[in-house]
Amino acid sequence: MAAIRAALETQRADLVGKLRLAAEESGLTQFAEVLGRSSGDSADEALAVSLGDLSAARMDHEMRALRALDAARARLDTEDFGVCEDCGAEIPAARLLINPAATRCVRCQELREHTHAGTTHPSL
Repeated sequence: MAAIRAALETQRADLVGKLRLAAEESGLTQFAEVLGRSSGDSADEALAVSLGDLSAARMDHEMRALRALDAARARLDTEDFGVCEDCGAEIPAARLLINPAATRCVRCQELREHTHAGTTHPSL
């Protein structure tokens, strides 16, 4: 369990660092050159908007991952941690080391991904 806790904390710290960096960049400083060109045209503006959308999508993805890690952290010392929420089987420790936020065994996760392919996740 200590190794899983360490993996969870390492992944969480990495995500927090990425989110902090993304928040600093969210002032659109990375797009200033594109937007600040005197000869800028609508293609330049579209590029800047697209880059901003990609940045927002990345932050949304990372926030969902951070929430999942925080939920795993809250479950870590409970009897529910490491138990598949669908079938009740024990999730292998190797899976939890790689993905401490996993709530399903590999079989149930694959079934869910196959069954729910293309469904969107609600954003913030």
